[in-house]
Amino acid sequence: MTAPFLLFTLAGLGIFYLQNLIFFSNVRLRLLALLIFFVALRPSLALGISLGLALGLLQDSYAATPFGLHLGASLMLVATARFLRPRMLLQRAGSLLLAGLAALVVQEGTWQLIMLVSRGPGILTGNQLKYHGLEILGSLALAPLMAILVKGVEAVLRRWGWRPPREGALSVSSEQ
Repeated sequence: MTAPFLLFTLAGLGIFYLQNLIFFSNVRLRLLALLIFFVALRPSLALGISLGLALGLLQDSYAATPFGLHLGASLMLVATARFLRPRMLLQRAGSLLLAGLAALVVQEGTWQLIMLVSRGPGILTGNQLKYHGLEILGSLALAPLMAILVKGVEAVLRRWGWRPPREGALSVSSEQ
């Protein structure tokens, strides 16, 4: 699990730096959320949780929000992915878009709940909700590309000799 974790974390770091250092003031998309979600859809639960923890902590350390906001939202993305995984046909583009929409809406709800608990009522305005909705739709447009990125990283890992865990495998083996 070390090689996939490192490659997906490096991909996440690249996306994070591209988004926050280059496009920060102009483009606000939730690309890391999509990366965490699509990795969590893969058979390895441990990989999804560890990537959610790593990238959630990275975002929390960079943002000026209450600590745990991005971490909690990342773990909710993993939980949403694990909930939706057996219920949807995830090979079709329409299913991927619906699953991505559900994940981003759950992430937004988690953010708003954490902000409500930490700062109190009256923090959410109608304009902010509209802006976050546009963020979700813009991010959703890139969901198929993020799914292709995850499959591409897995293809690179397979070329290096990594074997993904089986669908029903519950135990951790030393082969990974």
